[in-house]
Parts: sequence; C-alpha cells; structure tokens
Amino acid sequence: MELVNSLISSIHVVSASLSILFGGWVLIKAKGTLRHKKIGLYYFVAMLVNNSTALMIYNAFGEWFFPHWLALAALAIIIPGYYISRLKNKSYALKIYIIAMVLSYYLLIGGAINEAFLHIPYLSQFFLAENPSPLDVSHLIALVFFVLLILKYLMKYWSNIFPNK
Repeated sequence: MELVNSLISSIHVVSASLSILFGGWVLIKAKGTLRHKKIGLYYFVAMLVNNSTALMIYNAFGEWFFPHWLALAALAIIIPGYYISRLKNKSYALKIYIIAMVLSYYLLIGGAINEAFLHIPYLSQFFLAENPSPLDVSHLIALVFFVLLILKYLMKYWSNIFPNK
C-alpha cells in the first residue's frame, strides 16, 4: 500500500508542477494562438491528473479535509471552463472561460502556498499560527493578484465579451 501511496503522491507532484508551468505560460503569453490552445490542453490534462490524485492523498491528516474540497472545486471549474472554450461566437463564453481558467490557476497556486507552509521547515511553524498569519497574508496577496488578473483580461477582451449590437 505504501508503494501505491508513494506513486500517487509522485504523480500528484509532477502533475502539479506541470500545471504551474503550463498554466503560467498560458497566462503570460499571447492568447488565441495555436500554441496557446496546445499548451492550454496540456494545462487542462495536468490539472485533471493533479486534482484527481489530490483526492487520493491523505498523508497530512489521514482523512478527508479542506484541500480535498478545493480539488473538487478546481475540477468543477476547469472542466466546464475548458469545454466552454469550444463555443464560438458566444459573448458569454469568453467571459466564463477567462474567469474559470484564471480561477483554476488561483486554486493551483493556493494549493502550492499551502504545500509550502506544510513542507518547508521554516514556513511550517506558521501553518497553524494565529490570524493573521503569514499563510493568511500569502493567500490574500494571491487572491488580490488573481482578481486583478481576471479584471485585466475582462477589460482587455471587453469588446469580444460585450460586442456592440
């Protein structure tokens, strides 16, 4: 059983790392290109694997807890977000796609922040610290950054989202 748990954890770490790389690339590079679509598909698959394996990991507390719910939320966001990108000429599709993809990356980065505070010895002392802890501040900074990123992309593609009639 230990070998299975180790394999699942390894797959999770690799897929999470690939998700961070692919998602970051998609967020900062040109949108709508063939390469964007290809790397976006890699991100989607890596996120499916990452969040599916997260549901099988119980190392931290030995039971289902908050990060498992976040994995379910990420799946509930990334799957429809990816498939709505297939809709052409729908003004609402781009808006939902932007929000879903950026929000999925926020959840990924939020998970990475939690993992850093769980596994890096210096940071682990703050994991269960009183509020506001460095963990809370890190999450707040990430949240503000990604909300601003969503707003940036909505404004950038405003004419595509709300075409003049």
